[in-house]
Amino acid sequence: MKKQVAVSVLALSLGLFPLQPMQAAWDTPTLSAISNGLDAFWGGILQRLGISYRYPVVYSHQNVEITPCGPSLLAHYCASSNTIHLNMVQIDKLVERVGDSAGFFAIAHEYGHSVQKHLGILDQNLPIVVLELQADCLAGAFFAASEELGILESGDLREATMTAMMTGDYDYEHTNHHGTPEQRGRAFLSGFNDPKSCFE
Repeated sequence: MKKQVAVSVLALSLGLFPLQPMQAAWDTPTLSAISNGLDAFWGGILQRLGISYRYPVVYSHQNVEITPCGPSLLAHYCASSNTIHLNMVQIDKLVERVGDSAGFFAIAHEYGHSVQKHLGILDQNLPIVVLELQADCLAGAFFAASEELGILESGDLREATMTAMMTGDYDYEHTNHHGTPEQRGRAFLSGFNDPKSCFE
């Protein structure tokens, strides 16, 4: 991945859809701006790889709702429908507890799963933990592009890293193990420091 190409694509998107300062309670314009930025970022990169990117549809829910892939407890990606589902009540609580970048991280992580789908990675029957850590890494790559554009504010990187670590677990034997807090924080920072590391 050529970072400068990714940054220029994101910059174009943000010129068309200005990213508003994130608030404690995420409003529709904020969510739309972040989604548009992620669409352009990954769409531009995949286009340069010769892959047509079908942008995931982002649904925001105010309560737990049953989606094609189960209940929307916080945030999840559904590969069968290429949709992202966000429980905004829980997202707002997370943002209030950690900071605005907690929500930024949550949606960037789910977009990472959409990228995996388009690259055929989800079809490789990899362990859940491998897929989750790579999605953390891909979220870090988007944060890196945002940093180059001067979008990130002081503390944003710390907040996102903290969020990644908060979603870790030590249930090694469970098939749904997502990685330890240390692994998840390290994967996110790896993508931030070197986006190419997400595919090594």
